[in-house]
Amino acid sequence: MKVVFVGPSLGSSTRQMKQRFPSLTFRGPAARGDILKAVEDGATAVALIDGYFGESASVWHKEILYALSRDVSIGGGSSMGALRAAECEAFGMIGIGRIYSDYAAGRLIDDEAVALIHGPEELGWMPLSVPRVDYEATIRKLGRMGLISAAERERFFLAANFMHYTERTYQAILERCEFSDPQRGAVILHDIKRHKVELKREDARAVLVWLNGITSSRKHSKWTFAQTAHWEKLRDEMDSAQGSMND
Repeated sequence: MKVVFVGPSLGSSTRQMKQRFPSLTFRGPAARGDILKAVEDGATAVALIDGYFGESASVWHKEILYALSRDVSIGGGSSMGALRAAECEAFGMIGIGRIYSDYAAGRLIDDEAVALIHGPEELGWMPLSVPRVDYEATIRKLGRMGLISAAERERFFLAANFMHYTERTYQAILERCEFSDPQRGAVILHDIKRHKVELKREDARAVLVWLNGITSSRKHSKWTFAQTAHWEKLRDEMDSAQGSMND
């Protein structure tokens, strides 16, 4: 079984990707304990794309190490997966995509760069804000195309960076820019809609291609997985939760 944890990074294209990759088991954004559960459920390969940051406890690095110690192939990219891949690559986790590469190289350092808010699964994990990696790539593209000046670009970035990630939409950012010509923001918004870059979605699709192509389990590296007290506590919590579901 190949399990992928994904939600808003694919958004409206989730259904299409499920049809394209019918052999993959799609689960929503991962929280603490979800990778452990996937391994216990029999996963031979796991892809981490989306995960919870604040409202739920985040995926532990320890879960990833546990999966690797059990010879489960595990890779990540796009969002939480890119962060964890950059942090755990020394232990055998595979990083995929441009966002992962930027974290691994130190060009990105903040978790907030991939954060956004989104709707529930019933609404297709609809993104309700725009992550920094996407809007920066989009504005730089407009700059290369000559559709936005260097001064306008810097004003956009300054306005966006002073907003909480939950508030960032292209419309809200442009309103904060307060251009002297009130029509200028509307023109830029039109160009954004025509040329926007969805880097997280592109990387998420690349992760699915990687997972779909896995044909065998990895070989465990020469390190020992430590059964710490915190790890045993998580195992006990997961066992209790499973027992409650079976009652």
